[in-house]
Amino acid sequence: MKAHNLTRFIEEVAAAYPEATRAVEGSKVLLSIPRVSFPAGCAPAQSAALVVLEEGQAMPQLFIKELPRLPNGKTPRSCSPAPVGGDTCYSFSFNQPWDENTHTALQFVEGRLRRFALNE
Repeated sequence: MKAHNLTRFIEEVAAAYPEATRAVEGSKVLLSIPRVSFPAGCAPAQSAALVVLEEGQAMPQLFIKELPRLPNGKTPRSCSPAPVGGDTCYSFSFNQPWDENTHTALQFVEGRLRRFALNE
C-alpha cells in the first residue's frame, strides 16, 4: 500500500471500529479489532480480528482469532493458524478484488469475512 492509503485505512478502521487499537511491529502496523461479525448462520457469530498493514504490500491481511463453523455446520477449508502480533490467529484464503485507491477499510474487512458465507 502507498503511505497515504495506509494512513487513510488506519483512520477508516478507527471510525468503523471505535474500540480498535493500533500497534507497530517493525515495518508493520497491526490493527486489533475486538469484534467483527461473521455472516448469518456462522457460529460463533463474532470474533476478534487483526489487520496487518505494510507500506508496499499489495493489500492488507486479515486474521481472525476464532474460526467459525459455516452456516452448513462444516469447518471452513484453507484456514490455518498463524502467529501474528504475539498471538495465534487464523489466516484464510479468499479471492477478493482490492484496489487501495477506491476501496475502504470497511469494504476490505467485511469483504474478507464474506468468505465464511460460502458453504463448502
